[in-house]
Amino acid sequence: MKPSCRLIIGATGLIGRGLSKSFVDENTFFISKNDKKDKINRNHFFIDINSKREISLFLKKLNAQYKKVIIFFLAGESSVEDSIKKPEISFIKSLQGFSNVISNASRKSKLIICSSGSLYDSRKKTYFKETDSLFPPSPYSASKYAIEGLALSYFESFGIDIRIARIFSVYGEDMDRFFIYDLIKKIKDNPSEVTLNGSGNQFRDYLHVNDIVKGLKLINSRGKPGEIYNLCSGKKTELKSLANDIKKLLKLEKTKISWDKNSYKGIRDSWYGNNSKIKKIGFRSQDPEKSLKKTVEHIFSKI
Repeated sequence: MKPSCRLIIGATGLIGRGLSKSFVDENTFFISKNDKKDKINRNHFFIDINSKREISLFLKKLNAQYKKVIIFFLAGESSVEDSIKKPEISFIKSLQGFSNVISNASRKSKLIICSSGSLYDSRKKTYFKETDSLFPPSPYSASKYAIEGLALSYFESFGIDIRIARIFSVYGEDMDRFFIYDLIKKIKDNPSEVTLNGSGNQFRDYLHVNDIVKGLKLINSRGKPGEIYNLCSGKKTELKSLANDIKKLLKLEKTKISWDKNSYKGIRDSWYGNNSKIKKIGFRSQDPEKSLKKTVEHIFSKI
């Protein structure tokens, strides 16, 4: 029996692709539901984790071959908007899939779970450390909250090594949605004028996907069982300022940007994280200006 292997569940999302690229060896396995044209290698399997039978059979085989399976869980609902349109389906899809995974994992497994900074109670404050109170504003956030609770119950009841990363806002060259991508696409479609959601005074905590990958690997190697880590930059970025930076990078400073002043259900205006805990185990992020420049230029060229 081999000592250990890695299993990345949700291998073809933005973070999953980045993590998968850093772990391509014979003892790393990948699971996704995507079309087989996205196949990473022969260790990439297309499995519906909401099917208890499918995931049970797969994990049974891994548990028979390896003493320890290190699972990076990146699956589940990824859209606030979709979770609001179909809350019951969204919640069940996320929680059922995770329940199937953890209930079929061996007691010697380690799970690094990607959760979200959006589940903090941002009604009255905007800056959060891991011990702050939680109040999910959307079914998407609620599903992350529920997954965290189920995971920690397995840590307490069965001794499974659980480590949680609360990720804030992620960006990178391969993104195909969210604010940065949407703005670049709108500017390319109409360089004269674009309209964006909100007031522009909203702020977020952005971290490049390569830093997210680095943080997840660090939590795996140096984090502690049963602990939660904010995986974020620790800095707030105002969307109005970010939009102007993107215009400058594209050399399209004359593009007029208007804001619709609307608020949107399930999405709070402003929040960012305290990352001092993960910094204590060695986390450092790369230069944000260089990361943004590379991302913006790549997206603009491929749209």
